[in-house]
Amino acid sequence: MSFNSIFSNDWYTDTVNIYRVSPVLSGSITTQEWQQVAAGVKCRVYRSQINGLNPTDTAARTQSTDKLSCANGIDIRPGDQLMVTRGGALSSGNEPERYFAGSIQHFYDPLGGVVTGLSHQEVGLLLEQIAG
Repeated sequence: MSFNSIFSNDWYTDTVNIYRVSPVLSGSITTQEWQQVAAGVKCRVYRSQINGLNPTDTAARTQSTDKLSCANGIDIRPGDQLMVTRGGALSSGNEPERYFAGSIQHFYDPLGGVVTGLSHQEVGLLLEQIAG
């Protein structure tokens, strides 16, 4: 018996480039810089909770929380910067959106991933931008 997995390559319509802060030594000074750790990873952003514009005394901000699904083997850690291109796996030509990774939860197939193919990870995302 075999099932079609909703987490097949067809379901992952977006792509993500993953950046992580790493120490960089320049002479005798160590600085922290964003370093790319993965590019073009197939994923899907879903369960969007988009909030309205939030004006403050200094600037107006937009904020939303979403979830990202991708394969369990992808190295994403809380605090990573994620540049997600919606429809990127479909050659959409959309501009990437900058998110930050939050909590990560792994889901495993009880049959070792060979039957249902439901193994994946879900990453909580935060999108916060200053409105121009």
